[in-house]
Amino acid sequence: MKLVVVTNASSIENEHEIIERMFRHGLKYLHVRKPKYSKKKMTKYLEKFSKDNRDKIIIHSHHGLALSLGLKGIHLTEKARDESFNVWKKFYLYRIIKPKLQITTSYHKLSDLKKNTHKFDYVFFSPVFDSISKEDHEPSYTLANIYDALNYNDLKVIALGGVTADKISICYETRFSGVALSGYLWESGDPVEQFDKAKLICSQYKMQS
Repeated sequence: MKLVVVTNASSIENEHEIIERMFRHGLKYLHVRKPKYSKKKMTKYLEKFSKDNRDKIIIHSHHGLALSLGLKGIHLTEKARDESFNVWKKFYLYRIIKPKLQITTSYHKLSDLKKNTHKFDYVFFSPVFDSISKEDHEPSYTLANIYDALNYNDLKVIALGGVTADKISICYETRFSGVALSGYLWESGDPVEQFDKAKLICSQYKMQS
């Protein structure tokens, strides 16, 4: 299964050192979600990573940096996804400039999974379980509902929200193509240890089609 790490929204002590260790331990997909970062602050944040590791980073804001800094891809928030045709034109232009640029997004309703019309490399679906880091952020549907929706199309869907190492097998059985870890890592005493535990479990499952 695909294993994705999403940064904490605010800065974490020794954050770059922790993430660099995850990269060394096999992290291939890092989503940088820093909604309050200015473009200047985001640039400084990203430039601390080596060029090789930048190619494993997908950003949720200041998308133009994906080209100038050689990042793996861009993530469209729900708001960005629903904006005008000109916004979409810009992202398709990005892909012409960088054909291997990955574009991902987030869905929060089962109906979104059924009516998808855009080509994304993968999408987050959340919340799947009760959130670890957000109060009163819990799913309004059952795992059986999600299973039925995931059987509807061939989207690669990543489980997000309340995912821990011991829930990865449940995500696989529900037909998710992977899991995204956030609060499970950043609320723990040792994020790298938790990442290693999850990576070992994910390696036991083939990615869902």
